[in-house]
Amino acid sequence: MRSAVVFTILSAITGCIPGSGDRNMVTLTEPSWGVQFEDSTALFIGIHAVSETIAWASGTDGRVGRTTNGGLDWTVRRIPGADSLQFRDVHAFSEDLAFVLSIGSGTDSRIYKTTNGGRSWDLSFQNEDPNAFFDCFSFWDERRGFAFSDSYEGEFTLVRTLDGGRSWNRIPPALVPDARPGEGAFAASGTCVTTGSEGRGWFVTGASGVDTRVIWTTDYGETWEEAMTPLASRTPTEGIFSIVMHDDSTGAIFGGDFSRPDTVLSNLALTSDGGASWRQAGPVPLAGSVFGAATMGTDLPVAVYIAVAPTGTAWSQDGGKTWERIDSTAYWTVSFYNPRAGWAAGPGVISRFRVSGLP
Repeated sequence: MRSAVVFTILSAITGCIPGSGDRNMVTLTEPSWGVQFEDSTALFIGIHAVSETIAWASGTDGRVGRTTNGGLDWTVRRIPGADSLQFRDVHAFSEDLAFVLSIGSGTDSRIYKTTNGGRSWDLSFQNEDPNAFFDCFSFWDERRGFAFSDSYEGEFTLVRTLDGGRSWNRIPPALVPDARPGEGAFAASGTCVTTGSEGRGWFVTGASGVDTRVIWTTDYGETWEEAMTPLASRTPTEGIFSIVMHDDSTGAIFGGDFSRPDTVLSNLALTSDGGASWRQAGPVPLAGSVFGAATMGTDLPVAVYIAVAPTGTAWSQDGGKTWERIDSTAYWTVSFYNPRAGWAAGPGVISRFRVSGLP
């Protein structure tokens, strides 16, 4: 979101074993993060696990990182001419093809594309609307994706590509539900939007002082519907920060208030109907706000969620019903390819998830 308070604070924080035959829970043990890359001058805010060996990360000062060997080595480069930008989202398809999104008002909101593993980058999109502030993006495939901006004068700005990033066009505001005054998203992890199969896509909101919503499409952005959620948005620092869809029906939203880092709030809601309705759950035992979250993969019998925040990591092995805190290390963003390949990133660090109990 573009709020000066939010921008300042966010910028400154520089197959398993079924439990007792219960298909609604898994039993994994000894969860931890193994640090793979450290740089005290960096803040990594976006991460995308592409395979068991390939992952990409993005962050402040124009940084983009990549591993092609499971994290044994990370190469971190700055995109030329983008040293002042904060790349808060990354979406990759292979060791060669990736997109990154930078936040900021006006022309600071950009999307870059690489087709050669980050050795060079092309400017795919540059926002020219001084009232837009892009937060997150996601892709359905190598050709089709969309990006989301905070609202202005009752309208959200959504742009879409259908040609692999060669062009981006605004989705007509008349097709998208009207925005509340001040309504937007939090560019804290690159997970305020997500995509599913067959044209499904979702974005989440907060900061309106009214309520929070999940707004979704089932046709690649041609039409959009909305659902209110039980998570609160009483101030510009409170709302939904992250959405995770385990599959096209089952998912979770995570939120909170980052201005209250000592308080565990009502920060979780679940859906079983593709986002049409949400029921309160949790809370996730992380104070302030959950910045990012992920599911460990659909090859487990139930959704195993990992949630990260500046106050630590927590996980649920029963689809979000119950939660256990893992540690208190600050991470902003998390992504899993499958239960064996998941990474988190945050202030000065990129780490890989470790767990026992996988076959």
